[in-house]
Amino acid sequence: MKQAILTAMILGMLTTTAFAQMERERVSPGGPIDEMFWAPNIVGMSTVQSLPANNLNVTIMHNFGIMNDDIFQNFFGMDFGATVRLGADYGITDRWSVGVGRTLIHRLYDFRTKYALLRQTASNSVPLSVSLKGDLGINTNQNGFSFEDRLNYFSSLMIARKLNDALTLQLTPMYAHFNTPRDGLQDFYAVGVGAEYRLSRRWAVIGEYYPVIGDRPAGTEDAFAIGVNIETGGHVFQLFLKSSNWHTEQHILAQNSDDFWNGDIRFGFNVNRVFQIGKN
Repeated sequence: MKQAILTAMILGMLTTTAFAQMERERVSPGGPIDEMFWAPNIVGMSTVQSLPANNLNVTIMHNFGIMNDDIFQNFFGMDFGATVRLGADYGITDRWSVGVGRTLIHRLYDFRTKYALLRQTASNSVPLSVSLKGDLGINTNQNGFSFEDRLNYFSSLMIARKLNDALTLQLTPMYAHFNTPRDGLQDFYAVGVGAEYRLSRRWAVIGEYYPVIGDRPAGTEDAFAIGVNIETGGHVFQLFLKSSNWHTEQHILAQNSDDFWNGDIRFGFNVNRVFQIGKN
């Protein structure tokens, strides 16, 4: 718990002269809408949001233990410690970004890329934003598996529309593949649903749901999360309740065993910090 709080405080103080705080730009008349979402993830689900060229988004993601497991003794699950993912994404162009992350569970490394196929415009000449994402995960636990058996893959097509100044909705067909089968299954499908509703220029409500389609391993459940975004210029802080201990989407589809509606609720928070590297 102390390490998680300290990490958030350190990231929050990274407002040095090298990188000025970045007030978020508003949409240009008739042009692409720059702010479909405030962060690259709703909670765990990637958003259609593009990262501008030469911008670096650093993300620290935290989940704690199940809250209702002896609430007072374990302090709402926080005494179990945090599952953390450290990640960074860099905008190569205004449409294309690449990223890397490392998650504590399975000592998992993931390498991802996202490309904006379409960007919704303020004039509605383009009515939707559409982005394509690919992710390669590598389990680095010392488990005796071959390198090939440690690999997992994920792809998604993110389709979003900003309906008005407050509400953005996203529909995300997803596919995950694991080289090592679980219950004889290697391929997983879902159509994720996500939303962000802005209460003000600084506060927004967020939510996501991962309904898995087709066969799934025994004991797994559809993941759900709800939370708030707090926008501070160069940072977006996300506080949420969710029903998965995983941060990577392929594992949320294939290995989530928590049931939100049965009380398997975890508190967590993400910290996002944007740095401008060079000129746009």
